[in-house]
Amino acid sequence: MEDFLSRVLYFAEKGYPLPVSYKKAKEMSKGEKSSYELARQLILSYFSLKGKSNRKKAKEFLSKGVNVAFPEWLEEELEKEYDVEKLKESFLKKVTWIRVNTLKGDEDKVLKEIENEGVIVERDKDIKYAYKVLKGDVSRTKAFKEFKVIIQDKASMAVVEALKPERSEVIYDMSSAPGGKASLIMALTENSSKLIVADIDFSRLDRERKFLHDVGVDLNKVNFILQDSTNKSIRKADKVLLDAPCSSTGMIGNEPTVLLRVTKDKVKSLSSLQKTLLDTAASTSNYVIYATCSLLPEEGEEVVKEYNAKAPLNFGISKGTGNRFIPYIHETEGFFVSKIG
Repeated sequence: MEDFLSRVLYFAEKGYPLPVSYKKAKEMSKGEKSSYELARQLILSYFSLKGKSNRKKAKEFLSKGVNVAFPEWLEEELEKEYDVEKLKESFLKKVTWIRVNTLKGDEDKVLKEIENEGVIVERDKDIKYAYKVLKGDVSRTKAFKEFKVIIQDKASMAVVEALKPERSEVIYDMSSAPGGKASLIMALTENSSKLIVADIDFSRLDRERKFLHDVGVDLNKVNFILQDSTNKSIRKADKVLLDAPCSSTGMIGNEPTVLLRVTKDKVKSLSSLQKTLLDTAASTSNYVIYATCSLLPEEGEEVVKEYNAKAPLNFGISKGTGNRFIPYIHETEGFFVSKIG
């Protein structure tokens, strides 16, 4: 296990996300024991480990166990807003949220299907189509493989709830890939919305196109645009969804390699980009939903403070200019959601 975990660290330090680091390490391990959960806990513990080499870090981790730690500057920033110890504890818990893809199947029938395969879920009190998985691995079910069930965090679904998509609306999704929110928009409007989805990366946009096709979205209702969305290429839309590029500190629990990549300068740069994107969004529609999967006010409250911003939801924590979703309170990823206009 020590060799395997040291390889995971090697690839994580190279900049690969955890699923890719795990896969590459496993391919090199040639029959050695491997554990995705141990790999996740190792990365979460990275900044508590004193060993200078990856092997020594892995050995120390196996000896001492998990000890979630943040870079010093990040811990100082988070302490201003959160109970950091509770935040660390929440990152160790794996909470899975799902929704039934009504473009592919009937909700009651699909829920019965996954129950027959040992998956027990609980309906959410805030979002009627959101379910928390209490038992079982939904990714192994037939319904999941047939795209009848989609794994999507509740906070991510809440962003679309804030958008309130309606039939026949033209909706501009400025930074759309990988497509989870776009697919939910089309499911809620029964494939009747007219979507404009944009992304700056061709491979991401192409994967989104394939994903939307697989989940039953009518691609005749979708325009795909490869672009830098700071450019105003879309003159007008009924509504705009800006799920802005961010530090992703809100998803550390699921993707702990964020800890190895996030820096003060990167957050500052992303915050500036978010403001530019929001300016473009606000000039395109008088109904804009701005969201970031970040725990940092610099990528949330600070970005929207110069706008007529408000909290669009009656759940989550209302902070005046938006709603906050906090992992240890809401059992979700960390998100900020705001309505402009």
